[in-house]
Amino acid sequence: MKRILIAIGLGLALAPIPAGADEAPQASCDIAPQPLIGGDPNKVLIACWGISDAFAGQLAELMNKLLRERIEPQALAAKLDEVERAPEEGVARSLNDVQRQAIIQSLSGQDTAQIMVLAHPAVDDSAGYAKDLATPLLMAGWQIDGHQIRRAAPKPLDPVQGVAIVVRDANAPPKKAQRLKAALTAAKLSAPILSDPRFDAEAAMLWIGKRPVFMQADAARP
Repeated sequence: MKRILIAIGLGLALAPIPAGADEAPQASCDIAPQPLIGGDPNKVLIACWGISDAFAGQLAELMNKLLRERIEPQALAAKLDEVERAPEEGVARSLNDVQRQAIIQSLSGQDTAQIMVLAHPAVDDSAGYAKDLATPLLMAGWQIDGHQIRRAAPKPLDPVQGVAIVVRDANAPPKKAQRLKAALTAAKLSAPILSDPRFDAEAAMLWIGKRPVFMQADAARP
């Protein structure tokens, strides 16, 4: 595990905490005290435990953007509550009852549709998660093409993690793809719309890919 110091002032700077510091059991951030002598009064130090150098760079970039664009922290925090979390290690992906009901309610009262559902064959939980996602669609009157969840990994989709909606033209998706995305968004599920020119203009497919991986901390100090 590594500890990273993020200094917030006119910008952000990164520096590793000295090697003798105690290790933290899990990833977290906190305010770190400034030295009493020689400290910069215009900076605040935030110490983060259990994150890698790469993730620290991404975090610093995000916080710099927040400062440069004067983003309201409370508004950002509210939006973060709507963002899908990366699945826990070793725990199969699934929908909870609240998410399932959100999908059904979002689609209720609208025209039904037919879509394909494709799950990555090399991922242990992809088929089960695909079934979880298909169930509320069926309950809302939608149909699954071929009445089955197919398992395959087309080369263009193999690197796409998580869930995605695939259409012929992502800039002009069919209405059913837009309704599906809105339903998944209501359930706090991220599902970008992707293009595949091989699709018919009105076709749409729900893709269940590899598990999203949260940036892990380095196992040891260099």
